[in-house]
Amino acid sequence: MADWQTPIQKMMADVPAELRDVAMGVGMVFSSLDEDAAKKYIHPDFVDHEASEGIGGGPEGYLATARYMNNAFSDATWMPLTIFASGDKYAMAMEFSGVHTGEFMGVLATGKPVSIRHLHFFRVKDGMAIEHWGARDELTLLDQIGVFKPAIANPADAGAVAEYP
Repeated sequence: MADWQTPIQKMMADVPAELRDVAMGVGMVFSSLDEDAAKKYIHPDFVDHEASEGIGGGPEGYLATARYMNNAFSDATWMPLTIFASGDKYAMAMEFSGVHTGEFMGVLATGKPVSIRHLHFFRVKDGMAIEHWGARDELTLLDQIGVFKPAIANPADAGAVAEYP
């Protein structure tokens, strides 16, 4: 497991203490499956707006998602790239990497390494994360594990290959 705490602490120097503490705690839950941290930093009424239907909320729901990802990808690492905070919310960009050694979205383990970017947005209440929204580059991940190969490597490149009348 990578030491993500040192770089993130440097990035968070200007983030309000309450948001900084929650961001560090939420990261600890996901990267190390720390149940005590989940109870401390994930609000009992926590809602994950991107979770699949049937995934519960609160600390247990968040831990279930973290367990799923850690089971699907060995050596899973979420390395923070930057963080922004305003009011009761913070946003974090990060890079996820690991090796696909377990089932993921119905795809059996391929043993292939992956590395993609994530964006996560949290709302904090009472010193705990109460809401989460997120976005990941899952198309690139599916390409890296050999499930999907886009016709154009990057949507930003589409203009260079498109034919216009």
